[in-house]
Amino acid sequence: MFYGWKIVGVTFITLFISVGFIFYSYSIFFGALLEEFESSRFGVSMGLAIMNVSMGAVAIFIGKAVDNYSIKKLMVSGAFLMSVGFLLAAQITELWQFYVILATFLGFGAAFIGMIPSQTLVSNWFIRKRGTALGISTMGVSASGMVMALVSAWLIEEIGWRYTFIVYGLITTGVLAPLIWIFAKNRPEDIGLYPDGESSPYALPPGTPLASEGAFETDDQKVSDTLEHHSWTIMQVITNVNFWAITITMSLNMHCIGAVLTHMNQLGLDFGLSTYQAAALLSLSAGVGVVGKVMFGWIADHTDTRRAVWLSTTLQFIGVLILMKSSTYLGMQIGVAFFGFGMGGVVPLWGSLIGEVFGRENFGSIMGIMTPCMLPIQVSGVPLAGYIYDQTGSYQNAFLLFLFVYAASILTLLMLKRQDVDQHIKRDLVSSSS
Repeated sequence: MFYGWKIVGVTFITLFISVGFIFYSYSIFFGALLEEFESSRFGVSMGLAIMNVSMGAVAIFIGKAVDNYSIKKLMVSGAFLMSVGFLLAAQITELWQFYVILATFLGFGAAFIGMIPSQTLVSNWFIRKRGTALGISTMGVSASGMVMALVSAWLIEEIGWRYTFIVYGLITTGVLAPLIWIFAKNRPEDIGLYPDGESSPYALPPGTPLASEGAFETDDQKVSDTLEHHSWTIMQVITNVNFWAITITMSLNMHCIGAVLTHMNQLGLDFGLSTYQAAALLSLSAGVGVVGKVMFGWIADHTDTRRAVWLSTTLQFIGVLILMKSSTYLGMQIGVAFFGFGMGGVVPLWGSLIGEVFGRENFGSIMGIMTPCMLPIQVSGVPLAGYIYDQTGSYQNAFLLFLFVYAASILTLLMLKRQDVDQHIKRDLVSSSS
């Protein structure tokens, strides 16, 4: 078996733990924290926003690190930081203490093992099958939501939220750290292999629809290879209109996704559902997202990725609209299913777009630059929804706002320029051949 698929498996488990133990579980911990500290929904929501800001603050450092140093060492360090964070969170007596832990141990730890290192690893090992590989890898995110929402609800009910944090801390250091240390390898070339399991460098026939070519569609294999190995400067990146098209589109999507997922459990409880019925909504969303990740990853390998992003966003829009209008549990389940399927495509499509436009040479660095640029829009969704609820006693106005945000994200992707290849890459080709 091509070693790259082992990398996909490791990143699947890494994302399962890093996202599932914090992000998906946060919605379930939400009620327990509200009751324990007698806080407002805005107050508890701020914790997740603070952690996202913390993760964004170190994103540029992480992006440079994964392109130039050992990803394995970075990720193992992240696993230990997360473990310490969970153990400390079990001891908090004030909500502000939780904010501090989220901003440091949990935020930094999740960033060190999260999207940037995981997607960089997969993108380094795959070119032609990059979309599919990213889709399978990021299934770990949705799988964690499908499992961890119900597991967290059960653990909190059985042993309390403090002991649940302890369990998560022990699993992170006892299972995840050794797994990363054994299997993570930066690039296939480091162990004498080549991307996609090829027997020689870039042994792909001219005209093959590479994932790396999606935004460019050229038959010149030399141009494709140059794109994959082109070294981008920060100035070239931030002055490239495609960088901002991807950044704004994805941040608008994540603005809505984070808010809907974080408040979904409370939305169900407000509707009169039991604890497990409300948690099941989150699990359903994540479970359908598993299918969405694979489907949208495959679509990204076989067609214009922009169409896949538009479809993903439209499905989320429909799901939120149905949730707003639902008066039955079945209606909520249908809305959650539409939302979850569309949501499933966002993370793998984000990676696919970066790979298509910028190649793999500086994939981690570019994702690291992009992440803090996304923060102002991305992190505001969760506390905004909490604030709107505190003011109105309902999520209706928040969801209505999200419909407009989704519409805006569809329009911003039109900024992505479809062209043969960037002019400065053409100049590099001319320079190298003269």
